[in-house]
Amino acid sequence: MRNRQIITLLLIASLILLSACTSSTVEEQKVPEPQQVEESSETEKVKDETTDIVIVGGGGAGMAAAIEATEGGAKVILVEKLPFLGGTTILASTAYNAGGSSVQMAMEKPYTADDFYAKIVKGKTDENGSIRRLADMSGETADWLIKMGGDLSKVINGSQHITSDGSAFGVMIASVLINKLNELGIDYRTNAKATEIIMEGDKAVGVKIESPDGNYNIMADAVILATGGFASNPEMVAEYTPQWAGYPSTASVGATGDGIKMAMAVGAAIGNMDSASPQTVAYDTGKGAVSLTNVRYNGAILVNEEAVRFVNELADTASLGAAIKAQTNGHAYLVFDQTSVDNAALMQEYKDRGYFIEANTIEELAAKINLDASTLTKTIETYQGYFDAGEDKEFGRKDSMFSRIDKAPYYASLISPASQTTNGGVMIDDGARALREDGTSIPGLYIGGETANQEGPGLTVAFNIGRLAAKTALADMKLK
Repeated sequence: MRNRQIITLLLIASLILLSACTSSTVEEQKVPEPQQVEESSETEKVKDETTDIVIVGGGGAGMAAAIEATEGGAKVILVEKLPFLGGTTILASTAYNAGGSSVQMAMEKPYTADDFYAKIVKGKTDENGSIRRLADMSGETADWLIKMGGDLSKVINGSQHITSDGSAFGVMIASVLINKLNELGIDYRTNAKATEIIMEGDKAVGVKIESPDGNYNIMADAVILATGGFASNPEMVAEYTPQWAGYPSTASVGATGDGIKMAMAVGAAIGNMDSASPQTVAYDTGKGAVSLTNVRYNGAILVNEEAVRFVNELADTASLGAAIKAQTNGHAYLVFDQTSVDNAALMQEYKDRGYFIEANTIEELAAKINLDASTLTKTIETYQGYFDAGEDKEFGRKDSMFSRIDKAPYYASLISPASQTTNGGVMIDDGARALREDGTSIPGLYIGGETANQEGPGLTVAFNIGRLAAKTALADMKLK
């Protein structure tokens, strides 16, 4: 195996790069190839390994599972096919959603797990109680992240834990998790792609690995698949969520459905595959799409080619994506002012990267984005009235208006929907065990995060279902 010092250097390089760019394209996620880092003169021979739990996928779900399992007494090996850890989690711009955390319960008006459940179950059917379970777990996991050093000290919109300075949440929390992996001495391996689950009869007992050093097997008492969704696999998007075919992806380049396909190959059932949450406000950098969710949560409004608002900017992502897709040319503009930029560090970073069109007046901004100036001015004046009244009478927006949109300079950014989170995946029971079509579980196989069929906000699903998979594996192995 490549020595740990080299892996750590690669991780540091990737975090430095990703802190400057949150796009999910290959080019913008690029890190030095292994041979560019000076290697040890001693080359270890590739050999099969044995461990208690092997975890496939080094994003938020995989890292959370690895930490949970290790703290529960298991020996763990974590493998990631990319040259760095982080997955789609490291690209998250805004928040971790929860209810009942210590931060929320200390607020003037406490926000509970029940409040969060009501928010995320709206418009959905929770037949097996999986959304209820997610809501109930979410607050404790927020405190778990805080205990490790995560900055979740500020809450907006009731459920959203954001960084204190409004900087990118994903880079911050990925750094916290990687530091914890190092502190616990967890064996993690990058450039290590799992290709197949090894079975003995009906039980999962390991995975086959391809790496630059050679191919080998990792044998284990439990296998946790936490490879993310399939938003960056155009073929799977076209097959399962054709409504978003042809749109860009703001997920990690590694989110290609590997875990789903490996689980299916050993008899696991899949479900809800046609459900995906478009990021809804993706900006085309010219090198791929980047999420501008942080912008809409910091006071921006959305207007179409006719220069009018058409949706509650803080609606759920599926509704937003559909609303934007239905507009002329299938796109819209985020419009905001300097107050919004001043509200969050990430907003200033986006400005510095050139993601915004800037103007000194609304009329000048309208000219730059080819919208009717009088209509845009009227739209903004109407919104200012809603801001002053504290209520959006057209679309019901009440939270996070933040800005009256009256402080020059003014800004706009052309956006479209983009695939990011895919809610469908491997069917699981209430302990994240992989299920067959007949409802029986596959011994030894557990599913973490977005690889599972689980409705809910992306990071909430990642951390909580990752931890749940590890907890259940430990219990089944009688380690906890």
